[in-house]
Amino acid sequence: LFIVLFLFWIILSGKGDLWLIISAAISSMVIVAITTYINLLDEEAHPIKILPRSFLYWSWLLKEIVLSAIYLSKIIISPKLLISPQYIKIKSNQKSSLAFSIFANSITLTPGTISVIAKNSTKEIEVHAITLETAESLKTGKMDSMVSWLMGDK
Repeated sequence: LFIVLFLFWIILSGKGDLWLIISAAISSMVIVAITTYINLLDEEAHPIKILPRSFLYWSWLLKEIVLSAIYLSKIIISPKLLISPQYIKIKSNQKSSLAFSIFANSITLTPGTISVIAKNSTKEIEVHAITLETAESLKTGKMDSMVSWLMGDK
């Protein structure tokens, strides 16, 4: 956290004066000390451990978003408009609130699906899907397992 805050200060200041560097170091140390004292730093507030896997996860999610957008575009362009709206409940295997939130948001980011209600206490997400196929693809658990992989859960 100190390094991130220090570099953020230096980048925003745009100058390399000794006074600004000392001010950045002192301010960053004070902020880290306060956040440590009030127990604000935890795994979910500063998830550095998922950073290496996050690039692969976001690449996978981007691919899923593009494939879903193409699928949805074909449905919209089709003269028959083959939609079959579904409202389903999905059980998540996520262990942390952060992982559960990432999973629910990933569902919403994917075209054709929206996380309507996410209940962290029961780890259930109510999802509206535009077709039966999009609902079934969520039931396979691929996205849930990818988020578990991202978080390092087995």
